[in-house]
Amino acid sequence: MPSPIAHLGVGYAIYRHYKEKLPEDQQKFWKLPLQLVLVTGLSMLPDLDVIPAIAFRDMSTYHNNISHSLLVGVPVALVVAGIFQRVYRSNFWLWFVICLISYDVHVVMDAFTAERGVMMLYPFKDERYASPIKLFYGLQWGLNWFSPWHLWTIFTESLFVAIVLVAMDYFEKRR
Repeated sequence: MPSPIAHLGVGYAIYRHYKEKLPEDQQKFWKLPLQLVLVTGLSMLPDLDVIPAIAFRDMSTYHNNISHSLLVGVPVALVVAGIFQRVYRSNFWLWFVICLISYDVHVVMDAFTAERGVMMLYPFKDERYASPIKLFYGLQWGLNWFSPWHLWTIFTESLFVAIVLVAMDYFEKRR
């Protein structure tokens, strides 16, 4: 799986793309706009399964399974969009699209990691899907925090996020 650097970077890009369509956000979480925190949080939501994985010391049983299904993103997006619609008194379908994209892009990114793949179509199929093209090295939980593998992951994912943001700037200027 990519580290939080890539997932949060893409979550930020999604927020930035839709920011102009969202109602003005006066609420802050520390010093960040609450909507930014919510959208980037959704981009990390599938990885909440890492909590029981760490607690029970069993990554393969708990992490990167059911929560990493594109279909799980639909009820999550419905519930969260309903909450956001009430909080911001705004368009339910806009929030639904933002929530679904934020959740499902995480799953797709994980499929591009040099690991075992994701259960994209769960509960219809238990099969794991992995891209033959690997964009991310991902974290290796069994390695030391300062292993060269993790330093390389930080570098490559920071570069990936920089490329995404530069591309966004380019296309925004061309609009």
